[in-house]
Amino acid sequence: MEWTDTLMLDRISATTRGKSSGVQESTRVIPLPGITLLCATTSSREEISAALELLRGFRATGRRVVLCDTNELVVGKQFGSEVVETGGVSLLVSCGISGREVGIGARDAGLDLASVIVCNQPLAAGQVLRKQLTPGDTVLMLGIDNSTCMRLAATLEEHLVPRTVIAA
Repeated sequence: MEWTDTLMLDRISATTRGKSSGVQESTRVIPLPGITLLCATTSSREEISAALELLRGFRATGRRVVLCDTNELVVGKQFGSEVVETGGVSLLVSCGISGREVGIGARDAGLDLASVIVCNQPLAAGQVLRKQLTPGDTVLMLGIDNSTCMRLAATLEEHLVPRTVIAA
């Protein structure tokens, strides 16, 4: 069984239309077997907040997950709290320079220790994440360039696609 979730958005007020439409344009939806990836190429605080709100508004049957690379983002503990409070995230995978601080902020905001994973690089985080994902999950990738995003998507898809074994 293969399905793809849909992006459900509320009407955008005139004051926030510019911010939200910019995030929608810079966010790609990549459907994978059983999960959905949102690759947001954002860098400013306003765009990151809008991407987290987009994740919260995304209709998903499973968990909301954020994978962020702090090498490209200037963030700290406050961002970890924002991920939990604004994004409604139940699993955070963080890597890069401030990855540990983001994880501490997420734990301070209420995520349990098992729901916060800190890695050195995005590809290592993807390897860890692929074992954590379950059908229906939605993953928002922040601070990750397009080529790395595509490599992570391929890694996750390889793990999610059931393999058929033929007996000889």
